[in-house]
Amino acid sequence: MQGGTSTTYLLGDLIVLLAAGFLGLRITLTKVFVQDIYSHRLLVWLLGLSIPCFLFLSFLFERGQPVDWTLESCAGLFYQGLIITGFCFLVLTSVLRKYKASKLVVFSFLMPVSGVLFSNLLLGDKLTIDVLGGTVLVAAGIYFVNRQR
Repeated sequence: MQGGTSTTYLLGDLIVLLAAGFLGLRITLTKVFVQDIYSHRLLVWLLGLSIPCFLFLSFLFERGQPVDWTLESCAGLFYQGLIITGFCFLVLTSVLRKYKASKLVVFSFLMPVSGVLFSNLLLGDKLTIDVLGGTVLVAAGIYFVNRQR
């Protein structure tokens, strides 16, 4: 720290900003491509392009780190790979065929809220008034974005 301020958080902010930009790009390109390509083919192409990128980044940033293959880690990998990547992507692409991406993407704001609520239900984490207030604001935002004029 120099002069009472720290800029170490800027790298994390940059990573989150890049991830958000790539997510927006992916949703936009999915909306465009899903009109002409079957959803399962699009999923194969997405995985075929992204898995080598993740392997490279893993080699770059996690080289020499031991991998602990436990039942929990394998179950998590299976869940993330099959359920989240596969099933949810196929559902998203089928919905993107029918509705505007700008109307659907707003529901992604429910992910952190549901994560907090599930952590309360499954792990016993406390729900504070701030979290509940944020949940109400997210729900109101989703309502206002999707309401008919």
